[in-house]
Amino acid sequence: MIVVSRLLQLFGLACLVMVVLTHIAEKLHVFPSMGWGLPDSRGHYLDLVSAILGCALLLIGLVLRVAAQKGGRS
Repeated sequence: MIVVSRLLQLFGLACLVMVVLTHIAEKLHVFPSMGWGLPDSRGHYLDLVSAILGCALLLIGLVLRVAAQKGGRS
């Protein structure tokens, strides 16, 4: 269970790193075809999905880790 929680947290962290990288790409005007900063663009949805998925996976991984640690102590 601990391994699964760590993998979820790692993938969640990778998603949040993707959010940072999309903001850097937007600022530096890298891949202008992504439509950085425009609503309903691929860049906007990449940023949004990465942020939501990253936060959700970090939270789920944390909850699983705490549950596994409490279950092991009983």
